[in-house]
Amino acid sequence: MKLSASDLFAVGIRIIGILAIIKAIMVLIMTVPSLFGHHYPDWAMYQQIMTLVYPLALLIIGIYLLNCTGRLVKKFYPEEEEIATESAQTVFSLAMKITGMVLIVYYVPDLLRVLSNALYIGYYRPLGIDTFEQQLLVAERSLAMLVSILLGFYLLKRK
Repeated sequence: MKLSASDLFAVGIRIIGILAIIKAIMVLIMTVPSLFGHHYPDWAMYQQIMTLVYPLALLIIGIYLLNCTGRLVKKFYPEEEEIATESAQTVFSLAMKITGMVLIVYYVPDLLRVLSNALYIGYYRPLGIDTFEQQLLVAERSLAMLVSILLGFYLLKRK
């Protein structure tokens, strides 16, 4: 049985989608109980709710990958039916596309979480709360994640 690069790419997308859903469920199991049974001040409750951004985004991405595998394969392998093990270049290209997908899937939700923290900082800074350290952390992490996401798109589009 000879598998094409697009077949293996579809398998990779499905595996990444399943792993994203598993990770989202794990984080939700750890996060949701902390929201109930405590009497948080409003600012702390907002921060607790913002922790749900990451697992929910990861869950949505995982479901999307599972439901739209065919569409993604057609986009990145439009007419190519090259046998995956035909050449080292084909295997390397497939591996880079899957690596790009992993970078995108895991850093987009994390970037959303950091940006939600930036919104939190922007809301509470005018109230006199010192947020300088948090601002540095948000800027540093946002840049690193953005570079990773851009690298992921580059690898995914690469021939």
